[in-house]
Amino acid sequence: MSEMKKNYIILIFILSLAAFLRLYRLPEMASFDFDQEYAANFAYNVLRVYPIQLIGQGLSVEGLFMGPWYFYYLVPFFAVTNLHPLGGVIGSVILSLFIILTYFLVGKSLFGIKAGIIAAFIRSLLSTEMGNDLSMAPAYASELIVLITWVLFYKYWQGQTKYLLILGFVFGLYTSIHPILFPFYFVFLTLLILKRKLPDIKYLFLSVFAFILPIVPLIIFEYLHNFLEVKRLAELFSTSPAEGGRTYEIIKYLSLNAGEPQRILNLNFIPEQFFTILFLTIIIILAFKGVGFWKDKFHKYFLFIAYFVFLIYYTFFPTHVPEYYFQGLTTLAILYIPANLALMVKHRLLRILLIIIIINFTFVNIQSLIGKWNNPSLITLYNKDVIVREIIKRTSPNQEFYVSYIKEPGWNFGFDYLFKYYGRIPQTREAKPPVYTIVIPKALSLDSLDLVYGNIGLILPK
Repeated sequence: MSEMKKNYIILIFILSLAAFLRLYRLPEMASFDFDQEYAANFAYNVLRVYPIQLIGQGLSVEGLFMGPWYFYYLVPFFAVTNLHPLGGVIGSVILSLFIILTYFLVGKSLFGIKAGIIAAFIRSLLSTEMGNDLSMAPAYASELIVLITWVLFYKYWQGQTKYLLILGFVFGLYTSIHPILFPFYFVFLTLLILKRKLPDIKYLFLSVFAFILPIVPLIIFEYLHNFLEVKRLAELFSTSPAEGGRTYEIIKYLSLNAGEPQRILNLNFIPEQFFTILFLTIIIILAFKGVGFWKDKFHKYFLFIAYFVFLIYYTFFPTHVPEYYFQGLTTLAILYIPANLALMVKHRLLRILLIIIIINFTFVNIQSLIGKWNNPSLITLYNKDVIVREIIKRTSPNQEFYVSYIKEPGWNFGFDYLFKYYGRIPQTREAKPPVYTIVIPKALSLDSLDLVYGNIGLILPK
């Protein structure tokens, strides 16, 4: 009981540290760009226009949309801040803390409590993921669904077919979290083929119903819009793939995912190719010899199957594949790397090496975070909010004004919502005085700026 109590005290410390690092100077660290502005407008429409929204954000493929449930999750947080974007960021942070807790719970369930502790610590401090935690972007929230999916796969592998009911509902949520998770459907199909076991007809029927339930808004949307998305998908997959080597694609994606262990552990002082080969060699030896959790065939088979399915799926995907499409594999890497590190605890020399790895990891990520805190040229929610309030302060309540931009393409997202939030929307008919010019980034017109906030400049009317 004493050892168990100590572990849970450590977990509470990890969650408290994670909360502090994410909430400290939150407005100055949070971005407010395309994804965040969409989430804010979704909440605005639900609370001020009409409460029922059938779709969420549009996908990178024109004509395809997500379901609405992730964005509905954010709505209460926007309501608490009276629709200020900071509410959505707080909702995103709270979800990230739940994700960290889930890493602990899943790690503890599959590999033991030490693995769960290490997984939660790594996820809480990993600076690259910390930025995602403030993003209000559903693709990064998919970590939670991946972890739940993986533990349900494990339960099903163990013969607990009743979990198919929950898995069906989680599979249905994929459409509202992000379609980048769809390859897990094929991983489960492999599981069914290998296991050759289905639940009784009652559970099977209920599982299908549970799958359909989260998709109902999209089904209604499709019906009302003459099956727009179905037609777009048929068109997408019927087009001939662009010419070019699939070999190049699969090598690129393989290299991207093989480099995850070094990125996660921040062992950048070791040559990348050497570390990748060394790490994979160690994993193969551990799996072959059945050390620790590797005795369980589920981990031997399905970790490999998941990587294989994702690589093949996106190698032949008919459109451009950004790196974040592999978020499912990144989540598994963050889960399995601590599981392997936990195996080092039992051996004295390896335990010393583990402590060195953890100290280096902590130092590098804290250093990165401090660097961001001290960066005077960020473009964040705080800076955009100050610029908008500065313009409003300089105009009388009934006065029309015009806002122009000197900008890099796509850098002006967020301003329109903030003007709407403060109830002072610039006129768009013609550029009549007073004209306020927002320069983003400020280097585009550095000599003309009257005011500067972060990396955003403002030119006042002359």
